[in-house]
Amino acid sequence: MSDTALENKQKQKRARTRNLIILAVVLVVMFLIPQVTSEYVTYVVVLAIIWAILTGSYDLTTGYTGPLTFCHGAFYGIGAYASALLTLKGGLSFWVAFPISGILVFLFAAIIGYPGLRLKGHYFAVTTFFFGHFMYLVILNSVSLTNGPMGLRNIPPPEGFLGITFTSLNSSYYMILIFGIIAVAFLYFLVNSGIGKILISIRENEELSQAIGVNTAFYKVLAFSIGAGIAGLTGSLFAHFFRLLHPTTFAWMTSEMVVIMALVGGLGTLIGPIIGAGIVTLILELMRFAPEFRFIIWSVALIAVLIVEPRGLMGLVSRIRGGKK
Repeated sequence: MSDTALENKQKQKRARTRNLIILAVVLVVMFLIPQVTSEYVTYVVVLAIIWAILTGSYDLTTGYTGPLTFCHGAFYGIGAYASALLTLKGGLSFWVAFPISGILVFLFAAIIGYPGLRLKGHYFAVTTFFFGHFMYLVILNSVSLTNGPMGLRNIPPPEGFLGITFTSLNSSYYMILIFGIIAVAFLYFLVNSGIGKILISIRENEELSQAIGVNTAFYKVLAFSIGAGIAGLTGSLFAHFFRLLHPTTFAWMTSEMVVIMALVGGLGTLIGPIIGAGIVTLILELMRFAPEFRFIIWSVALIAVLIVEPRGLMGLVSRIRGGKK
């Protein structure tokens, strides 16, 4: 083995060790938050975790596969309402309604994704935007099913088991945190698997991927559906954590926020959109004292970040590391 190859191998080993240490520290801090902070901080972190799962699942479709979508908030809302209705009107346990809601959203996304993903570029993006708005109108106007603009109330919390109850903020926090860890770990292994490499090849050159025998339509629909399914599961957790739902929570702005958070962090990196979700959530909460200005200020900050580095924060980190070398 040459000196250069040995040096590169050592650098990779040091980088993996550093990343594992950082990950361990972050996880320890996340598990300690409810014990050492106020309920308000815990609540904000729950919101950040929910946004992080949404942006991570969105990155699977847009960051790794390529097509820009604006309907992730719709899948989030479908999962939330499906889970709430299955428990309120169907009498099912949360632990049954939770996986069913994810499966329903996965199948629904596959059904609309198969014809929709035949569209290219901005045609598909515009189509997903109108689909997201259409689903918001369905939820808003289906009064007999969703209670329309009055929303759903008294959604039951997850049933306890093994002496663990989920009626308190802390217990709900840990449940959502554990789901977030599982979801991100699943996405990490997926994008680093053979399937992930195929998705990246489709993003980089779909025509070439087709030429070498890749069924691009299947993999695009698969990525779209998996991302939607995770968003649906996240919506279920949201519904049973807050225990009330309103259609405006899943209006077009939710999908836009997911896109913006992913762009801030850096598409196609997985960790970038997750970090972007945490940063944007923190900024918006810190600026609650000026509600009329907070969206303007953080929008200006977003533009500044993207002007400096179009690849987002992870691109900026890569540039800094490259400069140090």
